[in-house]
Amino acid sequence: MLLSRLAPVLTGLVLGAGVLTSVSAAPPQLGGSRGTAPTVLVAQANDLADAIARNDGDWRGRIRNYLQAAYPDRVATTDRAIQLLRSVNEKCLASRSCPPNVLNEIALISKGSVCAAHIIDSVCVRRFSVPRGAQAFDFGPVGQPVYPGMRAVSPGDPRITGSNLTGVRYNDAYPASGDSIIGISSFKTAMPEGKYRVVVISGKRPLAQALTTPFGRTIQANGRSIEVTAAGPDRWLPRGALANGAPEQVFSPSNVLPGSAPAVVFDVDHAGGDLQLSFPQTAEIGALLIEPVGQTSGFVLDSTAQSMGPVSNRSCLEQEARIDRALAELPQDQPPGLRNCPGGVCQPPPPPCQGACQPLSRS
Repeated sequence: MLLSRLAPVLTGLVLGAGVLTSVSAAPPQLGGSRGTAPTVLVAQANDLADAIARNDGDWRGRIRNYLQAAYPDRVATTDRAIQLLRSVNEKCLASRSCPPNVLNEIALISKGSVCAAHIIDSVCVRRFSVPRGAQAFDFGPVGQPVYPGMRAVSPGDPRITGSNLTGVRYNDAYPASGDSIIGISSFKTAMPEGKYRVVVISGKRPLAQALTTPFGRTIQANGRSIEVTAAGPDRWLPRGALANGAPEQVFSPSNVLPGSAPAVVFDVDHAGGDLQLSFPQTAEIGALLIEPVGQTSGFVLDSTAQSMGPVSNRSCLEQEARIDRALAELPQDQPPGLRNCPGGVCQPPPPPCQGACQPLSRS
């Protein structure tokens, strides 16, 4: 249904998260090692290990694709990472030829994948009140309608930076995110010391113009880099909304309006002063919510998004620790230079002695 036809009916209602033709009717197809036969997973890892040992082509890109096959299951992503580390280690021991620092690099790429922010299909609901203790921002052109409790951010605002910042107005019937700003490189706002949940919601676009990376490939929160999973609208996790109440109330058919937009949720530790968000590849933002981790969220999640979407510091550290343990448990009798090979090729170790070898003295 065209929004222009809905505007007279929806005037004054809140768009919880932008306006797109809704794509949340059916969950995305979920991958994951837990749905992959062990023999198939080992075969996939071994095949990739062969390419890595040969330093063949864009093996780093292949690693990311291999890991993303488990999307959005973070535990299954870790399972795939651990199997790849084992396969590569075995291949490197056998071939004595691997790129430098390859195991550490695989672990680093894997940690980025298991801690990635998954895009959530954020739908539109009829009511929203900014929770006490939270800060909420509405991004858009000068003079935009702003929902009570949200703070307006327009091009030229000292809280944002970017090149060619452009305010876009989509539909004034939706004060929360019927508009947005394109080209944002950074945002800052003063916050007390604490642990915060950050919700970033992109601007509304027609479905045909939806982006797989509306926030870029990475977001930096107080200097910590968070990878953002690249996924089209058909793979956004259902679903979330700027709203108040229990999911069964928020997502009742009578409360959900047509339209949705991509959103990401992540935690950040803050030492006080300005909380800084950076978008190295720039972002389009329609709304942003910053709230204490310990309180009920103003961004309500349905079951799939709740279990698969947000990336908490705790869950991230748990999966990173699994990868670190797997790396530490690999055989230690690796050929010299396996993780630091000059020229990119590891040579076999020299023989222990030349000519006649004398037995060790037992005295």
